[in-house]
Amino acid sequence: MNDATLRTRYAHRFSTQDTDGDGLLELRDVTGRAEKLLAGLGESPDSPRGTAVLRGARAYWDRLAEMAGVDEHGKITEQEFVDTLVRARETGVLDELVRPSVEAHVALVDSDGDGAVSLEEFKRSQAAVGMSDESATTAFHALDRDGDEHVPVDEWQKAVVDFYTVAEVDGPGSLIMGMRA
Repeated sequence: MNDATLRTRYAHRFSTQDTDGDGLLELRDVTGRAEKLLAGLGESPDSPRGTAVLRGARAYWDRLAEMAGVDEHGKITEQEFVDTLVRARETGVLDELVRPSVEAHVALVDSDGDGAVSLEEFKRSQAAVGMSDESATTAFHALDRDGDEHVPVDEWQKAVVDFYTVAEVDGPGSLIMGMRA
């Protein structure tokens, strides 16, 4: 596995998750990003799906903080974040770390609950977290392998988890996570 590729991805994720740009990741960054997604999709934080997204973000933060050796109110530097994700990958728990948040995010985007995400649903969700329409369209088509304009929820989830765990340079996960246009 190409450790340098994955470390670069982890640093990129840190920069997108450090929403206040102070060089430190903390609970309010992670929950703030989830709240931004909910607001961008017009979903109430108190709705069942909104609650699931916030719960997924909190579970991610709690596990990340634990693995980084800080309490729930602690702060994580970029280097600590990258090192923590490397350790999580090496010990086989990275999937467990990111999956609850990913599953809640994707379930939220699947607004009609049909188990698949349309191009329009995908573009709306990616715009809510700052991705351009063009980049979102490119990412969607990388995921939509059969060209039917629908991506099964589990395929999107797998692509995001693969972004963290598989050093495939041209995988769709890199597009979804904003690493390539």
